[in-house]
Amino acid sequence: MASPTSFYFLSLIIFLLMNMNPSQSHSSELKNSANDVVQVSLYYESLCPYSKDFILKSLQNFIKLDVMSVVSLRLVPYGNADTSQNGTVSCQHGPDECYYNIIEACAIEAWSMKLSLPFIFCVENGLFTSRTPNLWQSCSNSLRLDSKLIQNCYSSGHGNQLHIRNGKETNGLNPPLSHTPWLVVNGQNVVANDDLAIYVCNAYKGPIKFKACQR
Repeated sequence: MASPTSFYFLSLIIFLLMNMNPSQSHSSELKNSANDVVQVSLYYESLCPYSKDFILKSLQNFIKLDVMSVVSLRLVPYGNADTSQNGTVSCQHGPDECYYNIIEACAIEAWSMKLSLPFIFCVENGLFTSRTPNLWQSCSNSLRLDSKLIQNCYSSGHGNQLHIRNGKETNGLNPPLSHTPWLVVNGQNVVANDDLAIYVCNAYKGPIKFKACQR
């Protein structure tokens, strides 16, 4: 029998499939309006408790809002890690963090954000509750996602290259990253607090009047 957690994340992925698609709403207004899209990038670490809190509370609440339809969201797992000259990555919270950074980086590349976000929510929740063996495999199975894509990404070494690439991007931030989570909205670093909608609504310059912004 499927667990309540499995049902929760499966219902979440259904919600995202129905709502995280700008073409499903306001299609005529959004057409040819690339300049109206708000770019949001989240730089984080898989085992950072502050990153986890932001992802499972602030981000999970934000994606349910109508204004999400004009957001281009990117997640970049790496944070305060360090990459040596020979390509070895050392993570702030140890080898397990590097492992799950890579797993989540593989998921982000393998699947659309609609699919990878529920997976990351599931993994982050598990890391800070039970952290059972085969955690990420259980998450992919409960969400009916192909775990072989992630396993192949990790085993082939491609995931490590994604991690290193994330490190180069993170280390190139201006101003430089000083803590995680680190949030960038339209190229500007902002405080990663409980109300991401405030920043997105302020950055959005398009014609649509979103309910989330009418506060």
